[in-house]
Amino acid sequence: MKHEMMNIKPRCITIFFLLFALLLGNYVVQASRPRSIENTVSLLPQVHLLNSRRRHMIGSTAPTCTYNECRGCRYKCRAEQVPVEGNDPINSAYHYRCVCHR
Repeated sequence: MKHEMMNIKPRCITIFFLLFALLLGNYVVQASRPRSIENTVSLLPQVHLLNSRRRHMIGSTAPTCTYNECRGCRYKCRAEQVPVEGNDPINSAYHYRCVCHR
């Protein structure tokens, strides 16, 4: 009986330290990137304003403009969404066109 108790103690201690190490590791990982709710909430209106100023890109990435498409531009040239039908831009399909910017 006494021999069994001596066997159980090291096992319990080992399990205890293993769980403690896992919990401590989890705490350290989560604490390395602190996120407060107040900062996240205060950034939401700013993100919404930036997104509402321009239309969202169709697809995941905008195409890159070639040298020939930007040949006449003096400054910056980038791909933008342009409605196919200019009369009804909301219900129209969009395609990309390279536009010169100043």
